[in-house]
Amino acid sequence: YATQTGNTETVAGVIAEATGLEATPIDDVGAADLAGYDGLIVGTPTWNTGADEFRSGTTWDDYLEEIAALDLKGKPVAIFGCGDSQGYGDNFCDAIEE
Repeated sequence: YATQTGNTETVAGVIAEATGLEATPIDDVGAADLAGYDGLIVGTPTWNTGADEFRSGTTWDDYLEEIAALDLKGKPVAIFGCGDSQGYGDNFCDAIEE
């Protein structure tokens, strides 16, 4: 997960507790390391609302090209996003689309 205000970290903690997994900040993992996991649950905030790209304002933005080049075939992946639906409803959770 990556977080701007702590909300995504909180949700990652809830998911980790419910699944028995460890919530790890993406800052502590290299992009290439993601291919070594059996599956992924990833979380990101939407911060740069209205931007065409790099919408999380986190390390995920730095890793997007590297992640796109990884072979993740056959790995289950779940993505969750946090954002402010009232403050920027038109861009709510856009970062998960990247």
